[in-house]
Amino acid sequence: MILVEKLVRHYSPSGYEQAAVVPFLETLESWGFRTHEDEVGNAIGTIGQGSVQIYLVGHIDTVPGEIPVKVKKNILYGRGSVDAKGSLAAFAEAARLFAGSEEVTITVFGCVAEETDSRGAYHLLNIMPAPDYVIIGEPSGWEGLTLGYRGALRLDYVYEASRHHHGSPETTPAEAAVQFYHDLSGLFPDRGSHFDKPDLRIAELNTYSQNGSVGAKMRLDLRTPPGFDFSAFQDEYRQVRNSGTVTLGEPISAVLTDKRNALVRSFLGAIRDEGGKPVFKRKTGTADMNILAEWGCPILTYGPGDSTLDHTDQEQLNLDEYEKSIQVLKTALIKLGKQE
Repeated sequence: MILVEKLVRHYSPSGYEQAAVVPFLETLESWGFRTHEDEVGNAIGTIGQGSVQIYLVGHIDTVPGEIPVKVKKNILYGRGSVDAKGSLAAFAEAARLFAGSEEVTITVFGCVAEETDSRGAYHLLNIMPAPDYVIIGEPSGWEGLTLGYRGALRLDYVYEASRHHHGSPETTPAEAAVQFYHDLSGLFPDRGSHFDKPDLRIAELNTYSQNGSVGAKMRLDLRTPPGFDFSAFQDEYRQVRNSGTVTLGEPISAVLTDKRNALVRSFLGAIRDEGGKPVFKRKTGTADMNILAEWGCPILTYGPGDSTLDHTDQEQLNLDEYEKSIQVLKTALIKLGKQE
């Protein structure tokens, strides 16, 4: 059984990653990696002893919702096949060939909680020294290179009032929540699901009744383009929050990396060597790339699979593409080792 299928068969939604961490580390160790599990549960394997330090950062958690795992006509079906155990397994498969390398040291990370609070990535940022290059594992397609992700900010809105008859003129909590969303949306007249535009969506909206009061709780998801001014937004939202209370999450800045560096050139050459036509991509969501860009070194996102299948019940990975991506990674890593 190839590694990606093994990982997919070990269901590991956020908070329950141990089910996949253990077999992943066992496989890495059998391939000659120096392995350990860190304080927050990240799976870590290092190989090679060269001066060029390369981090391959994938995530081992998935969104919840099991999908029957099967391989049919060289297509792997199952939760995490695309997002993003395919990328993580491809990282390990490519890196294993560098066991005796005196040019590169490659560390593969299977991060936890990427689908929730990214505590795995934040932990790496706090404890690991900046490497020479970082490759994040998310589906881009084997010919694709993702150079950017929008930023994000979570807003939790709560409105509570005394119970009253629905026929009375008072604003209901649900109406207050919807009005806040409408007024806040007015701050972004040019919003949309595009990389260069902000976008505000209702993620959750619930009403409740307790102790003679009624209320509404709403979670909003604000996606932000490069250069978004979070400080100015904090002043602006207060002007439209009505009588509700708003709690802001930790802002995540958008990231857009430069095309002109050795990391991008290595991948462009590797994709072309495999007969592919490289495609640059910018994603409207967020990923651990947003966080780890703070290392300040060349960074991009790469991995097999169709990202439109992320989080769906149709997750599936073409294993021919998976093998292509491994070859691209091998070639790119060889090229990076020759940069110094």
